[in-house]
Amino acid sequence: MGSSESSPFDNLAAPMPDVFWIGLVLAAAIFLLGVIGGMRSRTTSVRAGAAVGAYMGVMLAFPLLAIGLATS
Repeated sequence: MGSSESSPFDNLAAPMPDVFWIGLVLAAAIFLLGVIGGMRSRTTSVRAGAAVGAYMGVMLAFPLLAIGLATS
């Protein structure tokens, strides 16, 4: 390929910053903790635990996710 030919991979987006992935992993870990808590509880269900875990995970990781998206 010469320098004048363009590759289909020339216009790919830059990789996401590390702070985004830290936030995503944090949100996923808290979601899993909610699911496990819901499974072990006698008074609630897995769905309720997953909902609480998803809410808490997104709320806690939101600043990291937002910074990562803003700087990508």
